[in-house]
Amino acid sequence: MLKRIVNSEVRTCFMNNKGYLCLRDNALFSGLSMEFFRHICWAANKQHMRKGHILFQQGEAVDSVYVIKEGRFKLLRMTEDGNETILQIVGPGEMLGETALFRQDAIQVATAISLEEAKVCSIDRCTFEKVVKKEPDLALEIIRNLNDRLYHVWEQVSEANRQSTQEKILGLMIRLAREQGEACADGSRITIPLTQQEIAALVGASRVMVSQSIKELTAKNYLCREKRHYILKNRCF
Repeated sequence: MLKRIVNSEVRTCFMNNKGYLCLRDNALFSGLSMEFFRHICWAANKQHMRKGHILFQQGEAVDSVYVIKEGRFKLLRMTEDGNETILQIVGPGEMLGETALFRQDAIQVATAISLEEAKVCSIDRCTFEKVVKKEPDLALEIIRNLNDRLYHVWEQVSEANRQSTQEKILGLMIRLAREQGEACADGSRITIPLTQQEIAALVGASRVMVSQSIKELTAKNYLCREKRHYILKNRCF
């Protein structure tokens, strides 16, 4: 009876139904055999989160790996002097917490806060480690992803060191338009509603500097504001 229930849960998970969270939608898991995937699907904790809810907090012990099914999160780090820095904005198909596989007694280096309604699958570290040990291809894919993230961060830091605040903001908007944008008449509407304080945290500048830079970019016809969203003009592409 239990086996039939488990198999039914897995079959339902494979269906294209928004009521369920299917880990197989993530490229990391696409190569897993059905047998291993059954165990993951049964063990995964499926969460539906509202905007502004915290998935995990900086300083907490890392006890799970998270896969985002729907929605977006900002990874926020609090510095010793009390300033906030947004490290990254992540969305569907991305994984959080996998770095814990390579460290003992790991803690979260940032806080993950939902920017909108979101659906997340979480897998406890022990279960995930067992799967990784039995699936070498999955381990290699995780290492590749971590390497890509590290290279991406290195590129951002290198560029930021030689850019003005205005250039940083324009670079951020171009990147967000590519990753989170939707086409509109004037260019690309960035679907994430961002406050000036959040932009300041993303580019490492003061809110006053960000406010001034956005005014200048708007005057130069690079940006415009539509209600709670920014539009990156066509001339930037």
